Amino acid sequence: MMIRRKITSRSLVFATASLLCLFFNPVATQDLYDEAVLGFDKASDEKASRSSRLLRRSNKQNHVKNGQRRMQTGDGIEDGANNHELDFDDADTSSSTAEGQNPCKSIIAVGGWSLLGIFNGAVSKTANDINRDSTDDVISFDEEEEVDTEEEFICEQFDGTTLPIQGTTEQMVQLRSLLNDGRLVSAESTVEVEPTVSSHVSGVDDQLMSSITGDIAVATLPPGSIKLINDESRNSNNRGRLNGVMGTMGEQAFMVNHNKYEGVKKILVLRVTDAVGKAIPETAHYVSNKFFGTYGDKVTVKSGFEACSFGKFRVTNDYGGEVDKRLLSAPGVMDIRLDIRLDRSDQRSIVAAMMAATGRKLGMALPGPFDHVVFLVEACYPVGTTCKFEAYAYVNHWFSLFVGDNYKFPAVVMHELGHNLNLAHSGGMDGRSYTDHTCLMGNPLFKDDVGKMCFNPVKNYQIAAGAGSWYNNENIAYFNSGTAGGTSWAGKIIGVADYHRNPFNHPIVLKLESGNAGDWFVGFNRAVGINADNVQADNLVTVYKVKGGEGKKYSQSFLKIALQSEQKLTVKSWRNSGFAMVIKVKEINTSASPGYADIEITFGPQNMPTKEPTTTPTKRPTITPTKQPPTNQPTKSPSNKPTSEPSRAETMFPTMKPTTEPTTEPTTEPTTEPTT
Repeated sequence: MMIRRKITSRSLVFATASLLCLFFNPVATQDLYDEAVLGFDKASDEKASRSSRLLRRSNKQNHVKNGQRRMQTGDGIEDGANNHELDFDDADTSSSTAEGQNPCKSIIAVGGWSLLGIFNGAVSKTANDINRDSTDDVISFDEEEEVDTEEEFICEQFDGTTLPIQGTTEQMVQLRSLLNDGRLVSAESTVEVEPTVSSHVSGVDDQLMSSITGDIAVATLPPGSIKLINDESRNSNNRGRLNGVMGTMGEQAFMVNHNKYEGVKKILVLRVTDAVGKAIPETAHYVSNKFFGTYGDKVTVKSGFEACSFGKFRVTNDYGGEVDKRLLSAPGVMDIRLDIRLDRSDQRSIVAAMMAATGRKLGMALPGPFDHVVFLVEACYPVGTTCKFEAYAYVNHWFSLFVGDNYKFPAVVMHELGHNLNLAHSGGMDGRSYTDHTCLMGNPLFKDDVGKMCFNPVKNYQIAAGAGSWYNNENIAYFNSGTAGGTSWAGKIIGVADYHRNPFNHPIVLKLESGNAGDWFVGFNRAVGINADNVQADNLVTVYKVKGGEGKKYSQSFLKIALQSEQKLTVKSWRNSGFAMVIKVKEINTSASPGYADIEITFGPQNMPTKEPTTTPTKRPTITPTKQPPTNQPTKSPSNKPTSEPSRAETMFPTMKPTTEPTTEPTTEPTTEPTT
């Protein structure tokens, strides 16, 4: 029988996970979390641990009610009852606050990486392969990408433990849409469930309830539409934790900046050994060299981030006096040992055990003074998960985990830490989540000595315009075409690799305003310097579209096309205007310094009149002349003095003096004497 009680969903911090569901046994792991989290925060409010007590107490009661208990032993698993439900009616409900009623404080995100069927080594580097041997390509403006972005959602409880979020197919699609539209912010937004009559299921609460199926605890959303809540006051603690918050260790204070793109970033790497000695074979010194270049490695996580950010994101293993160096096995690396086996534990139990072991050794709860905390485990075993991931990281957070030797590949680590920095995946023209190979958030590089690669123009725009970091806004160009046609943009763009040598201040990103949240972006994928190891569309003009957020927030992007010189892309009915937008590459010059692409964008007919015609004809001409006659023609130069009266007739020469009387008839011959 399902015993249920309505729970108000108040604060769900969203942690997105690609190809990963975190399931756990709360009985087996609760004490670990109590020790790791609550044990080092004696000042915590009693309400903060109520949900964990509720979960533990009701779970134990249900085991008793079912007459059997599922026990984990050194030899294996003994199965008891298969179905258990949380008994909220028997739980402590003395508090009427949201914290007391809701086991979820927030939802923490996990962005994952999968190798299965994604990377086969055959990545195209030529425009002909990308463009299907065509110099012209035509796509539709409102063409939708058929893709499931594959994020999962987990719920953070008040004591730091987590529950996977489970919902209907429609709910999960809606959550992923909200996330990739930029409206749902991982680790900040909350949701409530609005039940609908048509989708109501009898026997299921209309509000968030927590249930246990077998020994897998999940937070279940009943059928209904998702109501998004972005309340700064409600999630101020999480926002502070992510964007810069004062923490303490004893009497010492420290500042943690998790979701910043600039500054000195303190990274701690944990080398995990399980109860039977399973661990990665490499030493802590090898790991330190691979992350930080401690012993001379030139291709590292540290070198990659510092290169792509042009020195603004600086990785360090120098924690000052905040961590006792004697606890470290090598600079930036600490060994921890678990009291559970990796091959007999699900991911949720492993995470709980790792947090507890780290807390015991450091004497503080994570994240402590660290900006990023990285765990390295020997392998993934299919206990409560499909093991489709090779690594995963919480979005907008500090946590990441790497399986096997994947930590050796700097580009893979930068990909996961990119999720920590709120960057989504970069998909390709096939509509799949990871197949934009021009970007580290697509399919990264899988070699330990190859890592000269950065992010695509969409992610560069998010960092520059959305967060005001790494690149100057003056190197971002915009084209707002409007909808009437007759507009254009022309100019040269350069690749991000040449950002530091740009005397003419050419843009590195051109944003095409689409009139909605799914804007388009154009870039020049220059494969030199910090981007020399790029594996797709080298030295070509690339065009992208983002799903939402206008490119300023977490959102899946897609590579639409890559163009060579003299190639063009036509986008039909741009902005649903009926006019096409044409992106033409006039020239690509890689011999110049910096190399550039000269492009021209036209929207609609370019010979259109400057003004729209009048809707009605002008008024009829007047039937009478104007009141004032026209003036005489102006003189070429002003007269010295105006005449008093006009002359009667025009004379050839002026007369010497006018006669008083007319003369007589002239004589035919001259007289000897003058006449009177």
